[in-house]
Amino acid sequence: MKRKIFRPTIIYLVLIVGLVVFALPYVYMIIAATQNNATILGEKINFTPGPYFMKNLKEIQEKYNYVKVLWNSAFITIVGTILSTFITTLAGYVMAKYRFKGSNLIFNLVMISRMVPGFAVLIPTFYILSKVGLTNTYAGVIIPGLASTTSVFMMRQYAQKFPTELMEAARIDGAGEWTIFLKIAMPVLTPSIITTALLTFMGYWNSYLMPLVILSDSSKFTIPLVIQNMTQNSYDPLNYGALMAILATSVVPVVLIYMWLQTKFKSNGIDSAIK
Repeated sequence: MKRKIFRPTIIYLVLIVGLVVFALPYVYMIIAATQNNATILGEKINFTPGPYFMKNLKEIQEKYNYVKVLWNSAFITIVGTILSTFITTLAGYVMAKYRFKGSNLIFNLVMISRMVPGFAVLIPTFYILSKVGLTNTYAGVIIPGLASTTSVFMMRQYAQKFPTELMEAARIDGAGEWTIFLKIAMPVLTPSIITTALLTFMGYWNSYLMPLVILSDSSKFTIPLVIQNMTQNSYDPLNYGALMAILATSVVPVVLIYMWLQTKFKSNGIDSAIK
């Protein structure tokens, strides 16, 4: 009996310690967003909330037009996530369920592309975008990430578990391939699609290199670029409270979306579809 009680206790203690270690920096970040430099740079860490949160937000709004920056990040992220998720889901589904001339070659190219570091193709990507007039545009930031090879590979692995019997039954009933994909495959693969979409969302939201290379107009800057500008601005002393306010507000959308979607991608619906 003691052994049965002891083991869950140890597990819970380890989980609590892990939670504290993981959450403590985020909790301090939120608290520091309400403080000024004197408190943040003091000798001891102060976990007492201060009265400077609105003042810090006002400063970053006046200096960087932070509302517009949030809009830029949100627009790029939402449009990029929707388009990328649809493209990678369709590509993964086709690679998993259809055999055609060159299908193995395409898959091998996808796998090889996954091994190429992103920074290695950064300059060629910029050169191509500049030639077609997409530099300093939202589209220039969105397009390079639409066909993420990692997302294609993930969706292919998920789609391989999708029962071929459902496709054959739908064809017997007269359904076309697009109907099968949109009305049968996608609903069944919804949890897997949401998982991929969440990872894509985080990739666009936290993207730094691509906006840095593509965007030159400060009115189109995203959150990572503003953070970089704040830390590298040698003219004004760095307001750590304002920096923490940007970091805190930039984390909130990802956390809220994850909390909303977590119950939707815990498991897939393939088993129920077979039944």
